[in-house]
Amino acid sequence: MTIIVTGGAGFIGSNFIFHMLNKYPDAPIIAYKEHGAIVHYSATKESDVELKPESFVLADTGGHYLEGTTDITRTIALGSLTQEEKEMYTTVLKGHIQLEMARFLQGCSGQSLDVLARTPLWEKGLDYNHGTGHGVGYLLSVHEGPNSFRYRPSVNGRNDCVFEEGMITSDEPGIYLEGKFGIRLENMIVCQKDMENDYGSFLCFDALTLVPFERSAIIAEELSTKEKEWLNKYHQKVFETIAPYLTEEEAGWLREETQEF
Repeated sequence: MTIIVTGGAGFIGSNFIFHMLNKYPDAPIIAYKEHGAIVHYSATKESDVELKPESFVLADTGGHYLEGTTDITRTIALGSLTQEEKEMYTTVLKGHIQLEMARFLQGCSGQSLDVLARTPLWEKGLDYNHGTGHGVGYLLSVHEGPNSFRYRPSVNGRNDCVFEEGMITSDEPGIYLEGKFGIRLENMIVCQKDMENDYGSFLCFDALTLVPFERSAIIAEELSTKEKEWLNKYHQKVFETIAPYLTEEEAGWLREETQEF
């Protein structure tokens, strides 16, 4: 991909980009146990805690590359999990999958689709206090409109546009239980053409992020047949795409993590 910016704006813009990348090369969120319940947790010497072989650590990170900007979150089990932790993880995963499986008519905005990710949580009287997804910029702001997933109208309607082919958006439902743990699962997804018939043009999403989900945290019996099919297909894609770049030992680990349910 080539980006050409000319004139004074180009000079100022390019210098701003390099300044920000040098000053803030990365700003990951790494939150263990109850810290994961703080949506935008930032570790300090005072809040720092020792990791133990139990519960979850939430890792929200990414990077800027010439090929594009990435944004990903995985919630990782460090050891044994409680039944509540597994149930909450599976519920968030169901919402994540439901949104990525969506087939919808052209003309839908994120307000039309956000409910897909929240429904498994709403059915249990739960919710998360942030949008389900945001547009992803290129070497500028990781959070960049006009596309997003949110059931409430955004300020001035700036991020309530209809989805178009090629738009890249995050899919990141979560659950945050104060004093216990937090869970967020985030993929970057691209909007694509799906099919066209007498009813109009249908669109769908395809995952750009290729990282397995936490196998030990998933209660397979709570996934529908379609959700299992999606998860197995996704994990197969993860393994086939990533394994050639790994050592034999690493590929063996990935093979275990991407087995069919």
